[in-house]
Amino acid sequence: MLTRFLGGIAVCIAATGMLAAQQPYIPASPYPTRQVAMQPPTVATPDALKNFKPSALLPAPSAPTVPPVLGTPPTPGTQSAPPMMAAPTMQAPALAAPAYYAPGAIADPAGVCPTGACPQIQGCAACDCLCGPPGRFWVSAEYLYWQTQGQNLPPLVTQSPAGTIRDNAGVIGTPGTRILYGNNNGNEEWRSGFRISAGMWLDECQRFGIGGDFFFLQPSNESFGIGSPGDLILSRPFVNAANNANAAQLVSFRNDAQLVAFPGVLSGSVNVTNRSNVLGGGVNFINNLCCDPCGRLDFTLGYRYLNLRDEIVIREDLTALAGSSVPAGTRFQIEDRFKTDNDFHGVNLGLGWERRFSHFFVGVRGSVALGVTATTVEIDGSTVITPPGGAPQRFVGGLLAQPTNIGRYNENSFSVVPEIGVRFGVQVTEHMRAFVSYNYLYWSNVARAGDQIDLRVNTNQIAPPSALNGPAVPGFNLQKTGFWMHGVGVGIELRY
Repeated sequence: MLTRFLGGIAVCIAATGMLAAQQPYIPASPYPTRQVAMQPPTVATPDALKNFKPSALLPAPSAPTVPPVLGTPPTPGTQSAPPMMAAPTMQAPALAAPAYYAPGAIADPAGVCPTGACPQIQGCAACDCLCGPPGRFWVSAEYLYWQTQGQNLPPLVTQSPAGTIRDNAGVIGTPGTRILYGNNNGNEEWRSGFRISAGMWLDECQRFGIGGDFFFLQPSNESFGIGSPGDLILSRPFVNAANNANAAQLVSFRNDAQLVAFPGVLSGSVNVTNRSNVLGGGVNFINNLCCDPCGRLDFTLGYRYLNLRDEIVIREDLTALAGSSVPAGTRFQIEDRFKTDNDFHGVNLGLGWERRFSHFFVGVRGSVALGVTATTVEIDGSTVITPPGGAPQRFVGGLLAQPTNIGRYNENSFSVVPEIGVRFGVQVTEHMRAFVSYNYLYWSNVARAGDQIDLRVNTNQIAPPSALNGPAVPGFNLQKTGFWMHGVGVGIELRY
């Protein structure tokens, strides 16, 4: 499915570029055009023509050739030449600089912005070497299709074949026991999402700017459910802390002759819900390090935020049958809940590079954020027992959530968040660009809900509870791990 998705995007971008290349599209030049006024030709007046002599066009003689007349003779070299007709003058207008995306674009005609190494460009004045892409303001919207790392899940629901004795029903490692849910990575799937980015340049030369982005991925919701009126053997596995051996709590047990004397013969169902949410964003100041008419390299410094939430809820609804040790029809409603919430706040440092080739462009961005992850873990559980015709009784603790680990826990830890992104695109119009992207992000020291589940259980705490005798388990010991996500995107960017 992903291959077809990427192939379709590549075909669309290629088709758009071919169509755009058929037109002689020339956007506005980022270089200022020198405006030169046209000077009208200078024409001699009639009065000047009155004294005009053809001899004025000949070289001046070394001595006066006109005989003296009455009066004081003129001083040699002081005789004024008659006025002559001035030649028309015209100044050529300055030529426009190459289009901002033109391969091998050199400079404006005056040579103010020579090509070459970035330090040469840095010396330009009055924005003569404006870097592309053009547009002082920009905004983009992008569709994301990303995969997130799943969380580790212990075995939560098992099934045994018919005829299995009570002591072996649903026990991990017993021949015939099958894990129906858990013992894998949950929520490791591809999700849809979106990202919105916007920014502006703070100066006309596009050397300093500010930009921000926000992304959101569709929540991952996994659910599993199974039930039986009593013809299947369904269990929830755990480790019995009394003898440190594998054991299981019955969810549904077949009412057969072998189990007539065994308490806990039940009918019922179990449902597991596994949710995961992730979002993030940030804002950065942008400083151009170097540029030329076809590309630029920018340094970014700003703030980075990420949020990751996981929740696992396990619910049972059981009814005692005639072979149970409790009155038939007694109802048990059991719930375990594990929830984690991670918030990252950090300083983000990065580099962004872009290069344009005719109508096409490629860009690479890399960054690393250093900061603190604030982690919150919530564990809760309950059991409601309703006897036939009686009032329900509520107890603290389910199966894997007991008074020994129920509570709310907080911890802060140092985290590192590196990210890299690549974009390929095409200039569709002067103000619009289309692109495809790929991103990879890693986040250290996060807590996942599945890692906080302790399968060890002191059965003295199971409702109705008795005095705690033995180890205080399940217990809480905060477990942290890394988290990654990556994927592709397709979007539109507008610049003005």
